[in-house]
Amino acid sequence: MSIQSKTISVKDLILWDENARFPDKYFNQDETELINYFLSKPDFKIKPLIEAVIKDFDLPQLEKIVVWNDGEQNIVLEGNRRLTAYKLLINPSLTTDDKLKEFLEAEKNKIVIFDNFPLECILVENQEDAFRYIDRKHYNGNNEVSWKDTERAHYGKRRGSENPLELIKIGITKIVRELDLPEEMKEQILGQGYVTTFFRTITTKPAQRLYGYYFEDSELKIKDKDFKDKLKVVIFSVLNKQDIKGNKIDSRTLNKKEDVTRFLESIKLDDKKVVDEKIKEKTTENIFGEKTVQIAHTKLKVLPKSTARKYLIPMSCTLRIQEPKINNIYRELRENLLIDDSNIAVPNAVGVLFRVFLEICIDYYAKMNQKIFKKEDTLGQKIPWVVISLEEKGYDKRIFNNINKVGSAKKENTYLSIDNFHEYVHSTTTQPCSSELKSKWDMLQPFFEILWVELNKK
Repeated sequence: MSIQSKTISVKDLILWDENARFPDKYFNQDETELINYFLSKPDFKIKPLIEAVIKDFDLPQLEKIVVWNDGEQNIVLEGNRRLTAYKLLINPSLTTDDKLKEFLEAEKNKIVIFDNFPLECILVENQEDAFRYIDRKHYNGNNEVSWKDTERAHYGKRRGSENPLELIKIGITKIVRELDLPEEMKEQILGQGYVTTFFRTITTKPAQRLYGYYFEDSELKIKDKDFKDKLKVVIFSVLNKQDIKGNKIDSRTLNKKEDVTRFLESIKLDDKKVVDEKIKEKTTENIFGEKTVQIAHTKLKVLPKSTARKYLIPMSCTLRIQEPKINNIYRELRENLLIDDSNIAVPNAVGVLFRVFLEICIDYYAKMNQKIFKKEDTLGQKIPWVVISLEEKGYDKRIFNNINKVGSAKKENTYLSIDNFHEYVHSTTTQPCSSELKSKWDMLQPFFEILWVELNKK
């Protein structure tokens, strides 16, 4: 494995045309086309990124760019947006947008940057090593957890740049943590989804005036002696998305000061008793004595059918496969071979390659575990050995229910039977349908995931 840190000039780096951000039609396109595609999509936020680069130009790079040298060129596999920003600053003529070009020319004058401007890079010779960085950042979010409003407020205060609104948020958060409320309600109101509506309500001028907020040594103080009881009612109403009287409460109904004033002034001290009773009603206890309260109305997004995707393997399935041939087949089934409803779909090719992928994964696992199958051993004989091997390593037997059907069931009992897989290859009449293939993959994916997790321990 050849991985090294290296400084490379911007002029010696090129964008990756197979970046997941680019549609297929941009493969092998000129770099100018790729840059202008980035600029055409506001969600990529190239202009704000350029402004950030200029603002912090004097700071060392926080994150290195991941570069794969294919033997001829230095291709940026991770960091294409950043490279685009630098290339545009160096050469504003790369954009066809005259207004943006004018902006770039003006911004460029604030810094000194040429085409030999150096960027810190992680240079790899094996493309698979670069994919590991991409997996870490884009699939796993670099294992980072974004700050919430309260954490940003804490940071502002500790950095010495706090403002009164941030101090109110910090003070209110502290009070919420101390309230006699179920912990999950506190987490919900201070977490994503509700915190914006909550703070928009409780930190407004009407709230400050009604409850009498003031500061002593940067600490929030409140004149209203019943504030904590009223705060419980506010929290319950926001989570329940309606007040005690049943009126709707959300970001739209509380977007004006008069709406907030009306809501807060409607809260009476006796409402706290009603809230306590409702929380009690909505609290359940399991056989272990653990209590759960379901207050918030959670509207779940309806997911599309799993078989609505274009490829056999969903993009959410990330297998780390070190063996080049097996990995290439995996990537083709995941990214190249269409099985949708279009005229260019290739379900027959996918069916055959799915069957090949299954067998070579089984064989490779056996090989890496010092098991040599006989030439005459069938998949129906190989699969049980692999399953037993994995079960002995401590994996839940239920994970292997579907792969066991592949090895043992008759084709008339389930389409998972290996006999059906064989027909994709040998039958002159049987043709797989796209939805059936994708359903098969969905049922077998947990097995493949466990198999490759175990193989990556080797």
